[in-house]
Amino acid sequence: MTLIEVLVASVLLGLGVAGLISTATLAMRNQTRTEQRTNAHWLAQEKLAEIESAGPRIFTLSRETEGTDTRDRVAYTWTIEIERLLPGELFSVAVEVRWTDASRRPGDVRIETLLNDYEAAALTAPEQRDEANPTDANNPEPR
Repeated sequence: MTLIEVLVASVLLGLGVAGLISTATLAMRNQTRTEQRTNAHWLAQEKLAEIESAGPRIFTLSRETEGTDTRDRVAYTWTIEIERLLPGELFSVAVEVRWTDASRRPGDVRIETLLNDYEAAALTAPEQRDEANPTDANNPEPR
């Protein structure tokens, strides 16, 4: 083997190793980003489950619609939008979660769905439906 062959082999080996390191770094960055998106999605699903269990009407009267949560050393900010669709007891519900990672790149996840709240409407008199509070909806008057 000549000196030139050794130099060419060293350069090719160096380029290959540099490419592998670059690929590994990119893969780790993508994995971190995916973990953050997964955490944000879980948080959005948890908030949506809270709304479903309480009912959209009761939730708007008794719970916070904005807040923050920290998971894996990342701060997530969540916002809930609940809008009553007329006529009936149908509600448009949107949960949005935003975060900024360590490299200052923002991310967001948004889940939207439609929920009905016939149960809360059935427990209150029609003239009280828009003014009902959670205890009224959960404790109907005896017949």
